Amino acid sequence: MQKRSHTAEVAATIRVTLDTVLLNAAFCSAYWVRFHSPLTRLVPVSKGIPPFGFYLTAFPIATVAFLYMFKLFGSYAKRWRYDAMNEFFLVSKGMVAGMIALMAITFLLPSTHSEAGLKYSRISFALLVPLVECYLLMGRLVANTVEKRLYRKSAGKRKILMIGTRETAARIARHVRRNPHLECEIVGYLQCPGEKSSSSRIIQPVLGSVLDFETVLSRSSIDEVILTNPSLDHEKVLEIVMACEKNLVGFRHVPDMFEILTKQVDVVSFDGVPLFGIHRIPLHYPWNRFLKRVFDVAGSAIGLIISSPAIALSAIVIKLDSKGPVFYRQERLGEDGRRFHIYKLRTMVEDAEGGTGPVWARADDPRCTRVGAFLRRHNIDELPQLYNVLRGDMSLIGPRPERPHFVHRFTEDIPRYMTRHFVKSGLTGWAQVNGLRGDTSIRARLRYDMYYLENWSILFDLKIILMTLFARRNAY
Repeated sequence: MQKRSHTAEVAATIRVTLDTVLLNAAFCSAYWVRFHSPLTRLVPVSKGIPPFGFYLTAFPIATVAFLYMFKLFGSYAKRWRYDAMNEFFLVSKGMVAGMIALMAITFLLPSTHSEAGLKYSRISFALLVPLVECYLLMGRLVANTVEKRLYRKSAGKRKILMIGTRETAARIARHVRRNPHLECEIVGYLQCPGEKSSSSRIIQPVLGSVLDFETVLSRSSIDEVILTNPSLDHEKVLEIVMACEKNLVGFRHVPDMFEILTKQVDVVSFDGVPLFGIHRIPLHYPWNRFLKRVFDVAGSAIGLIISSPAIALSAIVIKLDSKGPVFYRQERLGEDGRRFHIYKLRTMVEDAEGGTGPVWARADDPRCTRVGAFLRRHNIDELPQLYNVLRGDMSLIGPRPERPHFVHRFTEDIPRYMTRHFVKSGLTGWAQVNGLRGDTSIRARLRYDMYYLENWSILFDLKIILMTLFARRNAY
């Protein structure tokens, strides 16, 4: 059973209090900018300046509306990681919803000063959008800093027992150590059948095997168990879950690929016989595909216009730096396994794979030219693929396309690899902005790609585009 976190309650209280203060500061600022700032010279107030008290009476209702929307979108839930980009999207979603709610309230509720002919200024409403966004985003960054210090000093840490000693366990352990706000402390590890003893210093101490689970649970003060090996026998997993419930201990586990794909289950009945299947992903629905295509066409057209000077300059430098064509054309597999050719700025010596055949690019690849290494590091070499997006071969966001040689190999070695081809390949993707590019784990990439497919939305695409601007990890 998870401990009640008093630190989390204090942190949520700080966020609500800070948001309340900053929201009212934004309301006051919008009033001042509209009616008392130099803006009045550009946009005169034709019907006179309304008294501040007229607006002040609406502040409490507006504050409650915004706070409710922020809560609805998870702004006051406990943070599992501190991410400025995530905060930006949380504030933006809450701000948009809050503005809609505020406009509905001012429309539905008659003004108390209706006899005097007073109305809320539309311009002041418009000013609220950037003011609320800026004020609250700065407040969230301050709140994050305060929360980190509170969690470091927190004494009520949850005791966690890890089952499994493979790389997944090590990754979770590193994350726990780097993020004190999780309020977790790993007390030890249990080894699963078939696992080799880990040489990692993080996987310490190993308290025994999974067969010793109930003994370790009874002797140690454990608050939560995390199963990191999804291949453990289901009967044993059920025993572990039952033992956790008996001892009021929380249980979490790393899902296998099938569980990731079946987050939503489709159930149909044939003559009373229930049939379970994998639910359609969001991009299987025509309306969502239409929205994404409109987004792709608009985004790629604007992107080509904006990036054309950078592409032209890069082309000149490539031509001066090394022999060979400026652009590079390569076959890839996209939606439904269809083959197409992507276009890139050439970053390697001509005929780089002539003697080796298809091989992965790697850090400090000797085949890269001097200019090519720079272009790869800053993702400039991928800009011509905006043309692929415009013509419909690709999407702005989606799983990165691979060459047929590698796809055939991965399909044999990695279960469900081809599920990433349910949608168009992307210029960038959720895996890439999280550093999974180049010579990195294909299984990990597939997990991120499947998460994207299951959770697609236009806002998610916008978030990935913004994160791409700052994604440099493993760019080679």
